[in-house]
Amino acid sequence: MPQKKFNKFLAPIVIAGITVGFLASAYKFVFAKPKKKKQETHQLQNDLYSENQQTDEIEEVK
Repeated sequence: MPQKKFNKFLAPIVIAGITVGFLASAYKFVFAKPKKKKQETHQLQNDLYSENQQTDEIEEVK
């Protein structure tokens, strides 16, 4: 039974593509900040700021 010859041109390109994809995903996982968490933090800061303004206004009325 003859052995199959692997495509010596296509295999390195496929391996390189998989490697680049893996490294890009790892970079995003390690260094990129999640947008959802950043938006939540920004929303919390806005809420706290508006609460502080409301309490300041209430204290001024007294």
